[in-house]
Amino acid sequence: MESPSTTKPVVLVVDDDEMAARAVVKLLERRGFTMLTAPSGRKALEILGNTHVDVLVLDVMMPEMTGLEVCQVLRSEARLSELPIIMLTGCDDFDTRAAAMKLGVSEFLCKPFAHHELIERINNQLEARRIARELDTVAGRL
Repeated sequence: MESPSTTKPVVLVVDDDEMAARAVVKLLERRGFTMLTAPSGRKALEILGNTHVDVLVLDVMMPEMTGLEVCQVLRSEARLSELPIIMLTGCDDFDTRAAAMKLGVSEFLCKPFAHHELIERINNQLEARRIARELDTVAGRL
């Protein structure tokens, strides 16, 4: 289930802080992204099970299920194992960063963040994914 190149990329923002999520959504909507939100890790997994998403923007510190636990689940599921994940969080300690990278997080940004940096990181992840799909297509022809 892939997005055609003519459709807007779909970004899922997962954050229990409604104001923080709303700020990210407004920023990315202005840049032409289709936005989805989830207030918890469990709700994010439910959405990801039923909906195509191109990039996940994920907070670390959430009740019930942390962002790191969400990553662990996603990386164990074949269909979602390569979904780009951008951790956007107020938590900037080395252990959290190391755990996130070990779980396969694509990018890690700390709040407060520069708006252009988040946009560029999302665009870079989308481009990397597009190139990987092209390479898979070419390799399949060989």
